[in-house]
Amino acid sequence: MSGFFVSFTTFTYSNFMVGKQKYFDLLGIEPTTDLNQIKKAYRKQALKYHPDRNSDPNAHYHFILITEAYEILSGQRKTKRKQQPQPKPKTKEEILAEKVRLAKERYERIQREEARKDKAYYKKVATGWPWRLFIVMAFFTASWSTLLAIDYFLEGEKICVTDYAYYDRFSKSLKILDESFTVDHDDFWMNDGVGFPIRGNYSYLFHDLKSISIATDFKSQYSYLSESKVMNEFILFEGHQFYHAMSTNSIYGAFPYIHIIFFVPLILVFFKRQTLRFNIWRLVSWWIIYPTIIFFTFSNDRIFYLIEIIQRSFN
Repeated sequence: MSGFFVSFTTFTYSNFMVGKQKYFDLLGIEPTTDLNQIKKAYRKQALKYHPDRNSDPNAHYHFILITEAYEILSGQRKTKRKQQPQPKPKTKEEILAEKVRLAKERYERIQREEARKDKAYYKKVATGWPWRLFIVMAFFTASWSTLLAIDYFLEGEKICVTDYAYYDRFSKSLKILDESFTVDHDDFWMNDGVGFPIRGNYSYLFHDLKSISIATDFKSQYSYLSESKVMNEFILFEGHQFYHAMSTNSIYGAFPYIHIIFFVPLILVFFKRQTLRFNIWRLVSWWIIYPTIIFFTFSNDRIFYLIEIIQRSFN
C-alpha cells in the first residue's frame, strides 16, 4: 500500500511539472515548488519586460505571459479559466492594450502585497522587546570596542616571556601563551632564537599579551650567567635595540578594522531603515558581531581585569 502511495504521488508530481513546464520556461527556471524561487524569477523577468521600462512591442506580450505564468505557478489563478463574453469584437490592438493593462495591475498588486509584508516584517523586528535588546547590545558592543581601541595604545605590564616561547623556523613565527607572532628577522632565526631575550608587552586594561620585543643586540658579556637568570633580569631589556612584533591572532592584530565593525549595530540603531541592507546587517549583528563581542568580553578574563582596575580606582 505504501509503495502504491509513493508511486501515485510521484506520478501526480511529474504530471504537475510536465503540465506547467511552459510556465517555468517563461520564467527561465527549472520546474520547482519553491514559491520563493518562482517569485524571484518573476521579479527578474518583470523588471526586464515591464512596459514602462521596455519600449519593445514584443516586451508587452512577454510581460503578459510571465505575469500569467507567475499567477498560475503561485496558485493565485487556475491554468484554465472561462473567457468572459465580449459585448462586441475587439481589434488586436485593443485586446493587446487590455492585456497589458491587466498585467500592469496584477504586477502593481503583487508589488503592493510585497511592500505590505516587508513593512509588517520591519515593524516586527524594529519594535518591541527584541529591538530594545538589540539597542542594549549595540551600546554594550560599542563601549567594549572603544575600550579595546583605547587598550591598544595603553602600555601595561612588561614581562620576560622567553621561557614560554615555541619556535617555528619554517613559518618564522613564535607562539607564546596562546598568542602567535611573526618574526621576520634573519639573525634571530640563524641562531634559532637562542640568546635573544623576549619581552612580552601586555595591555593595561585587559592584560592581554598584545606584542613582544626581542633584544636583537644582546651582548655576549651576559653569557656567563645561567639562562634562567639572564632571561629574568629585567635590567637586561633596557638600553638595547628591539624587534617588535604584534600578535597576529588577537584583536590587537586586527586593529582598527574589527573595532570599526563593532560599531555597526549602533549605526543601525540611529539610522534604521526599511531596506534590505538594514535587515542583512541586523542579522549579521545578532549572529556574528554580538557573539564575538561576548567572546572577547569573557575570554582571557578581560572583564575581571577591568573590574579589578575599577575597584582599585575607588579604593
